[in-house]
Amino acid sequence: MEFLEEITTVWIIIFIFTGFIAGYIDAIAGGGGMIQVPVLLYSGIPPVFVLATNKMASLFGTLMASIKYFLSKKISIKVVSIAIIPCLIASYLGSELVMFLPDYIIKWAILLAIPIALVFLLKKSSSIKKQNTKISNKTIILSTAPVGFYDGLLGPGTGTYMTISMKKFLNLDYIVSTASTKPLNLATNIGSAIAFLMAGKILWMIAIPMALANMAGSWAGSHYAIKGGESFIKKVLIFVLFFMLIANIIKIIFS
Repeated sequence: MEFLEEITTVWIIIFIFTGFIAGYIDAIAGGGGMIQVPVLLYSGIPPVFVLATNKMASLFGTLMASIKYFLSKKISIKVVSIAIIPCLIASYLGSELVMFLPDYIIKWAILLAIPIALVFLLKKSSSIKKQNTKISNKTIILSTAPVGFYDGLLGPGTGTYMTISMKKFLNLDYIVSTASTKPLNLATNIGSAIAFLMAGKILWMIAIPMALANMAGSWAGSHYAIKGGESFIKKVLIFVLFFMLIANIIKIIFS
């Protein structure tokens, strides 16, 4: 792979820094891939290797965030246990469908998803429920499986959309919503990572340092999310969505 010869020590340092920032943001509000993928692409790495390497680094970061939130007892075990299988199935179906869609539809679908999420985020929610408050299984599945489908279909911002969906439709606070999103996002990512691994598309010389940095960023991000509370998470969510919106508009204009 000749392109690896262009990856200097400076680039590795940039990847490590990027991995930390992406992990930090992703642990709080999702959207870490929107930070990592452009940097990897800019270095000259082919797209399929970028997606594979990003997925592996993000997977370890999401795992670390899941552990941190679990130890802090912020994850809604009920929501995760009910939603995990439907999310996996929905993600698989989304991946099957995306192979038949033209690129321009995918680009516009991602762009349109962002302002919709902003509307839900900024709209006043119902009263917050405790983790043990009764929430119907149907409501849990309907509020999470479509996001799992989006993850397989499009991908960028899945963690952000899942958090907003749980907050809006399950009336959980942002801490519980963010925490419960992580194991679900981890589950939807595992199948993709395995596929990339078996295809030999992961660049380990980049994936390993990025994964370690992502894990460190995820640990720090989840810590500050728990410490900062709902207002802190909401501010980061808004920042991430506006960042995604601007990035996708620029991408469409110059593509």
